[in-house]
Amino acid sequence: MKYQKNWYSYILLKSEISMKNKFYLMIVFTFYTLAASAMSRICIVPDSVYFPPASLQKNPELMLEKMDKEQLSLLIDSLLQLEILPGDLIASVNQRVSEINKVENSVSEITPSLPSSNYYFCWEINKLFPEKDMLKMKGDTSLSLVLDSKEQSGYSHPVNGMVTSDFGWRDSAQHNGTDIRLKKGDKVVAVFDGMVRVAGNHGSFGNVVIIRHYNGLETVYAHLSKIKVKPGQVVISGQMIGLGGSTGVSTGPHLHFEVRFKGVPVNPKYLISFTEQKLISNEMVLKQTRWGVAAYPKNEKTYVVERGDTLFEISKHFGTTYQSIKELNGFVSGRYRLNAGQRITVMK
Repeated sequence: MKYQKNWYSYILLKSEISMKNKFYLMIVFTFYTLAASAMSRICIVPDSVYFPPASLQKNPELMLEKMDKEQLSLLIDSLLQLEILPGDLIASVNQRVSEINKVENSVSEITPSLPSSNYYFCWEINKLFPEKDMLKMKGDTSLSLVLDSKEQSGYSHPVNGMVTSDFGWRDSAQHNGTDIRLKKGDKVVAVFDGMVRVAGNHGSFGNVVIIRHYNGLETVYAHLSKIKVKPGQVVISGQMIGLGGSTGVSTGPHLHFEVRFKGVPVNPKYLISFTEQKLISNEMVLKQTRWGVAAYPKNEKTYVVERGDTLFEISKHFGTTYQSIKELNGFVSGRYRLNAGQRITVMK
């Protein structure tokens, strides 16, 4: 077996211990050998799971202090083959295991888990949208998200104001959110429970807050005059996260509000009625289409036409096709004129 010139190869060669202590020391070497690959999967994460590689290589005891129980158990198997282990760290390892067992319950209360970790691989506090995943899943390209449940605080409208610009193409560019009129200093609140991922000044967004929610969505609040939260802070629906303003690229005070899933923008009006300031449905389906991500109420078969709607826009909304809606409703003419308030079938 060949050893590289580093701290662990030296103590492997110079020390031997009984096999009964092998279990406790495995985690030290496993972390060292796998740290590089683990860090490649982590963008920027809270301090509780961030490991400065240089300092850890020089100080294995510091490594133990930074590791949690889950990391100990996940990184243990690769050292089962080791036959020579250092004896001077056994006491430190045993102490760390004991500390983790004592504080396991209290730690879970003080440091809550990251929201939607089943969907996201990255917790990045500097980049706005590090992940761009167009629902790349095996088989079906749709999933259902619960927006309002008994376990959460429900929905709160971000700010009381009139919509001044919708999601879609604007001035030959894609506008990925909904603009809501406000006055400078108006309170802006979180729409769902979640954890603040980004809170700072970012180019054209100005002062912006991005919150990751437990249902898998992220919401964006841009052009704020002041930010009242910080990254890693847990917030509840209706909690003030900033004050309205006109920072960044903005022609006047307004809130630029976005809804995204894994970095991909979703039209907010698919989920929210901005006139009634409430959710359209408690459970939504997100579906990948050639146009992006469609979103519509689960089990919804019909749709009430709103002013300005077209068959093409409605088909994008429900992740279907223009021709399919025409056939379901028996529209035979080349171009069919829709009327506000008309109910049409959108799904079989």
